[in-house]
Amino acid sequence: MAKEVLSKENIKLNVSLSGKEEAIRYTGSILVDGGYVDEAYIEKMLEREELTSTFMGNSLAIPHGTEDAKKMCLKPEFRS
Repeated sequence: MAKEVLSKENIKLNVSLSGKEEAIRYTGSILVDGGYVDEAYIEKMLEREELTSTFMGNSLAIPHGTEDAKKMCLKPEFRS
């Protein structure tokens, strides 16, 4: 059974980060450490942020990579 990306250990609250890039890299490291994506995916997350904001409101952002970054996803459920 695949490990859920929104598991308790992957949810971080009250983390103090210096800005958007650090927040994206921090979030990307959670995905890398969990075995969900290749480390190169983090750069694609930053590239995507240049194209369009991932800000959802209420201090929530869901950074994700560009369309071509799908091949860097290690788990099939993240490629769709």
